[in-house]
Amino acid sequence: MNFFDMCKDLFERMSEIDDLKKDVQIYKKWQYYITNFWLINREDIEKFIVDVRSDNVLYSAICQVKRMVMYGPLKRLDELPLPELYNELSGEEYNIVLKGAYDSVKVLNELTNEQDKELQNKFANEDITIFMQYKCR
Repeated sequence: MNFFDMCKDLFERMSEIDDLKKDVQIYKKWQYYITNFWLINREDIEKFIVDVRSDNVLYSAICQVKRMVMYGPLKRLDELPLPELYNELSGEEYNIVLKGAYDSVKVLNELTNEQDKELQNKFANEDITIFMQYKCR
């Protein structure tokens, strides 16, 4: 089982917990958008992607850890052709699931601010020791 699968499994097991209600709603909305992509207003999809990224502390940690050399100029979401926008939306599953797993670990463990930052970095680095070091139900 790879890191993403472990995170998804944890998130799914914890999805009934009230503290994860927002994460679950976002994931369900993502599923709806990915299934009905061609029927949804483009601006709604762009707003959803921006909202998911801006509400996710792990997204910035992941960006810092995975500094990748980009080839060519970066494009804003509204500049992407629809197939590329679909790819961006597809990629958000990773961010949503990781945040859900991260929030699950936080619900199950009392963490100091320092431990929380360490946990964010472990998620950003896809460190599977998370599942041994912290209670994961």
